[in-house]
Parts: sequence; structure tokens; C-alpha cells
Amino acid sequence: MVVNRPGPSGWIKPILTLAIAILIGWFCVIGAQEIVQSLDAGVLNNRKGPDVLLADRTVLFWSVVPFYVASVAAGAGLAVLLAGLAIRDLVGRRD
Repeated sequence: MVVNRPGPSGWIKPILTLAIAILIGWFCVIGAQEIVQSLDAGVLNNRKGPDVLLADRTVLFWSVVPFYVASVAAGAGLAVLLAGLAIRDLVGRRD
């Protein structure tokens, strides 16, 4: 038996999408600050293991930094995409 339940109002989904985009964007800001601090100090803080020092492991340091930068950039792109979709849905509604 299939029951049709009414979904959220037309404006709740875009608001939730916008909130998720803002949250992802905030995490990207925090990640970018961590990258800048790591480049300034020359230390990648590893939360679960030993830190990677630029002076001790130069190749490892410079091979991991671009991965972190790409991760933050991908997250920022996702946040912009979600925010754009949410704003389009909010502005486009003329009910």
C-alpha cells in the first residue's frame, strides 16, 4: 500500500539546501585557514599521527599540500553549486 504524504513546503527544501551550503562553505574557510597556517609555520598538523615538518620531510610536505588545497577547492565548488541551486529555487518561486 502506497501512502502519499505531503512533503515539505516549497520553500523549506531550498532553505535547508542553503543552510548545508553555508555549513560546507564555513568548513572550507576553516580548511583554508589551516592550509595558510601550515604554509606559514612549515608544519602540517596531523591529528592522528606525527606532524609533517617541511624541514624534515620536504617531499611529503609539498606532495600533501596540493591534495589539501584541491580538497578545499572541491568543497568550495560544491558549496557554491548548492547555494546557487537554493537561491535559484527561492527566487524562482512565484506562487
